[in-house]
Amino acid sequence: MHLPHCVEEQMKRQNFWQLGRDIADGAPTFRRHWRLHALTAALLWAAPAAAQQQPDPAARAQRNLLAWTQRDGFRLVDSIADAEFRMDSLGSITVAVVNGRELVWAKSYGFTDRQRTQRATPATVYRIASVTKQFTAIALLQLVDRKVVRLSDPVDRYVPEIRTVRGLTQPPTLVQLATMTSGLARDPVDGRKYSQGPVDTWMQTLISALPATESVSEPGAAYRYSNVGYAILGAALSRAGKTSYVDYVRENVIRPLGMTSTDFALSAAMRTRLATGVDYDVLVKDTLNYEDAAADHRTGLGLSVPAGGLYSTVEDLARLVSLELGFGPDSVLSAGASAMRNAVPVAADASFYWGYSLGQQVVRWSDTTATGHSGNLAGYTSQMYYDRSRGFGVIVLRSAGGGHADAHRMAGRAFRKLVSLEREGRP
Repeated sequence: MHLPHCVEEQMKRQNFWQLGRDIADGAPTFRRHWRLHALTAALLWAAPAAAQQQPDPAARAQRNLLAWTQRDGFRLVDSIADAEFRMDSLGSITVAVVNGRELVWAKSYGFTDRQRTQRATPATVYRIASVTKQFTAIALLQLVDRKVVRLSDPVDRYVPEIRTVRGLTQPPTLVQLATMTSGLARDPVDGRKYSQGPVDTWMQTLISALPATESVSEPGAAYRYSNVGYAILGAALSRAGKTSYVDYVRENVIRPLGMTSTDFALSAAMRTRLATGVDYDVLVKDTLNYEDAAADHRTGLGLSVPAGGLYSTVEDLARLVSLELGFGPDSVLSAGASAMRNAVPVAADASFYWGYSLGQQVVRWSDTTATGHSGNLAGYTSQMYYDRSRGFGVIVLRSAGGGHADAHRMAGRAFRKLVSLEREGRP
């Protein structure tokens, strides 16, 4: 999802980096900065705050399941997903509902292969694109929790090569990179040149791309989605942690969560379950493009590994959602690290309907707020929505880009339907 390049005017006038420093250092001035951003945080980060008022997550999950069962919730989600998929029947779509610690419902629609002989299942592997940013953010929180880095650290402490970025007057901090307020452009100029390359050389590709990257605003001045910013964040974590970014995420996030079908490279077992990606070509009517997605599998994504390099399944991502909902394990994201994330205000657009926190997108529909992340790559789209206060989330993975069906719209409709049923079931 490419959010609008603006934030509320007051946020533009404040030094967002100082807030990150106050959070990291525990400075008493945090309260003053918090007041400055309270409106943004209150509107768009309502879910984590509400979670503190509900001390029994297990009871909350049980209440959800009871409400959905009584009101035929999963059949309704199935109806939403099926109707969306039938709009074009491109590729496949897999949908899942996570409630507390459990994946309580999942279903797939369509086929994983171009010949339409192999039906998709909840074990089907997809590229998850920018959902990868959540893993990068968790790695940052872990290293802050272990006092290896601070949120307020300027990134040039770890990646001095950032000084080659065009127009850079001040290096962004780690928290600014993580909250999309770094001031960096979305991608380098001639981004395709740097969007290819194997996983093990992504950092070299990134360093070569920095002179072709532009700083378009002062750090902390405005929200601006930046893939290259997340790549720089991944490089900083790699150097600070004295291990490769890929190995760190594997050892400290993926494996501890028990995610056996999630990685930056396809294992032999994962490859047999990979959904073939396809794009609906908007330039040539009714033309399907299988080549771009296939090329990405062969050549790799270049510098984009920390920003969008992972493959996964809904079964594995259910574990990530459960973690984000606060169900642990604490060894991956401690209560202190989670609280630290929740204290970082959301960088929002002027309407307050969209925003970005530390590694998470936030969206608001009237009185309903969801957190999560979207993803878009050649041939693949993904969307996760969850609400910590309600203890559940929705995952949608699609092996198609463009066309009439929309993974993001589907996830939003399913999420809001489950919210409405949960509200009806309250005593």
